[in-house]
Amino acid sequence: MQTYHVTCELAGFSRKRRLLRGLVVAGLSVGLDMAFNLLGSPWMSSSHVSVEFVEAVLGGVIFAFFFDALMRRNLDYKVVVSDDCITAVHPRYKRSVQKSEVKTVAESDGNVLAAPSLRISKYGRLGTWFWGGIWIPKALPEYEYLRNLALTWKGRVQA
Repeated sequence: MQTYHVTCELAGFSRKRRLLRGLVVAGLSVGLDMAFNLLGSPWMSSSHVSVEFVEAVLGGVIFAFFFDALMRRNLDYKVVVSDDCITAVHPRYKRSVQKSEVKTVAESDGNVLAAPSLRISKYGRLGTWFWGGIWIPKALPEYEYLRNLALTWKGRVQA
């Protein structure tokens, strides 16, 4: 049995990436807030729109701060690998995928919100989106070993 520790830094939480993620999340929050405010009352005066915009920006910045804090907190866990099971152990949850249960092994190139990674799940693509799986960042030193092991369990060995 081997244990690997996934940290925030391995999961792509560098200072530059955090700033970009914060700007994107705050911008989306402001855009959605303004869209809902304008849909709610389409005949707003221009002074009312500027007050709404300032409130939306403040709300977006606060939301981005809490989103970042929540993401950092969730990205500190251990991956335990045995002969027939891969388990992610977090202080608040534990997810396991047995060798015989592997349905999805998906690699991601990453985006603004997530680093390049591997997702292993006992559900299909849609089930993985709803119920999750085990997320392994590509920066983990043992990534290739875990990737090959999961692909072997799925029956798609790649050299």
